[in-house]
Amino acid sequence: MTTRQRHRFYILLAVLVGALFTGGIVVGFVQRNDKLCRDGRPPKAQQDLGLGQIKYLCHDGQIVQK
Repeated sequence: MTTRQRHRFYILLAVLVGALFTGGIVVGFVQRNDKLCRDGRPPKAQQDLGLGQIKYLCHDGQIVQK
């Protein structure tokens, strides 16, 4: 391999890694599931019930437990 080919390879590798990283961030952002309430807004209040159980109070009065 010549120096020029090695240089091109490293640039291509850096671009590929950057594209995969950016693609992973975009996929994670699009597929997130953060809408607990039916209206799509974040909860107004939350209460920790212990052992990982949390009760959320929505703006419309709905109570969601996860």
